[in-house]
Amino acid sequence: MKTQVLASIGLFAASAFSQAVLDSGTGFGTYYYDVEQVEACGTSFANQNLGFVECNFFTGLSLDQINSNNLVAMNHTQIAGNLADYCGKRVIVTVNGVQSDLPLFIGDGCQRCGTGSKTNTVWNPNGAPGLDFSYSVLSELNSNACFAGHIDIAWEIVDETLYDFDTNAPGQPTGPVNQRRSVDKKSERATRRRR
Repeated sequence: MKTQVLASIGLFAASAFSQAVLDSGTGFGTYYYDVEQVEACGTSFANQNLGFVECNFFTGLSLDQINSNNLVAMNHTQIAGNLADYCGKRVIVTVNGVQSDLPLFIGDGCQRCGTGSKTNTVWNPNGAPGLDFSYSVLSELNSNACFAGHIDIAWEIVDETLYDFDTNAPGQPTGPVNQRRSVDKKSERATRRRR
C-alpha cells in the first residue's frame, strides 16, 4: 500500500509540472536568420535580421530588435490565425532521439513549413513540414546543419510562455518573461526602500 501511495504521489507531481502540448510534429529544421553570427555558412543574415516577426504584429519588432537566437518560426498558416495561442510558447525539439534543453520559443511564421504533406518524410525545399531556426541554434542541434541545410526533427510546442509578444493588446510589454519579472522585482524592491 505504501508503495502504491508513493507511486501515486510521484505520478501526480510529474503531471503537475508538465505543460499541455499545443502542437507537435515531425519534419525538417532549417535556418533563416542569426543575430549573433550575421555572417555564417557562406550567408549574410543582415537583411533577414531586419525583418519584422509575425508575433509582434502591432508594434513591428525585427529579429535584430528581439535580439535572441532562440526565436523559432512555425507553420505560417497555423500561426496566422492563432497568434495568441502560439506566440512566445516554448518549443521542445528532439534530434536523433535527444531532446534539446534550449529555451526556444515561437515568434514567427515560416512559409515552407506550412506547405507540403505533414506525412512527407522526404525533404522538399518548396514545402516540407518543420520549423525554422537561427543558424546558431540549428548548428547546436546538429553540427552538420551548414553542410546539409536542413535536419530531421521532432517537436512539441507547450503551453509555457518564454517571451511575451504584443499580439492582442497594442502597447503591452514585450520581451523575455523571466527578464521582465526580474526587472519588475528590482523596481518593486526600489519602491519599497523609498517608502
